[in-house]
Amino acid sequence: MLMDYFHLSLDPRISDPAEPAGLSNVVKTEMLTSSRSHELRELELQFPIRGVGQPTYPDYLERPFPLLSDGLKRLIEMYCPRMPYEPVGLLDIGRMRHDTYWLMVPPRNACLSGQSQFHPDGSLKELVLDSNKVGEQMLFQIDGIRETEIVIHLAVAESLLRRDFTGIKLTRVKQDTSH
Repeated sequence: MLMDYFHLSLDPRISDPAEPAGLSNVVKTEMLTSSRSHELRELELQFPIRGVGQPTYPDYLERPFPLLSDGLKRLIEMYCPRMPYEPVGLLDIGRMRHDTYWLMVPPRNACLSGQSQFHPDGSLKELVLDSNKVGEQMLFQIDGIRETEIVIHLAVAESLLRRDFTGIKLTRVKQDTSH
């Protein structure tokens, strides 16, 4: 039976999302794997936020790495109880504000279909999953591409939509069923 999957992203209507300055200088992409996520516990993950003005604090931040609010983390944990998470403090010194988000380390899934399309520079143009390789994971990151693409199962998407989360966009992901 074919299950529906959705790409989890930051709602583009959020014009000024909070972004931790320097997070990508401290956390290396290689650490965001199940075999190396333990290295994150040794790091000081407190960062000032970038920019000026009034940043928005949605439940999902995409850059530089996927970060979840407390409420969103609790929901995702119901579906992915063994996925590693590390707290990341976002400091808005000018407003004397401190928010805790959670850096998640989703399992990687090499389920990219040959029907996926790429731009000439190698960036992803259209994501298509190979339905035979997806398995039954509830949330995963697409392996084999340079972008961070988080995909969630229909059950997780429905659960998200029943709650009052802000700043989240869900887009149905195409699947290749030609096998």
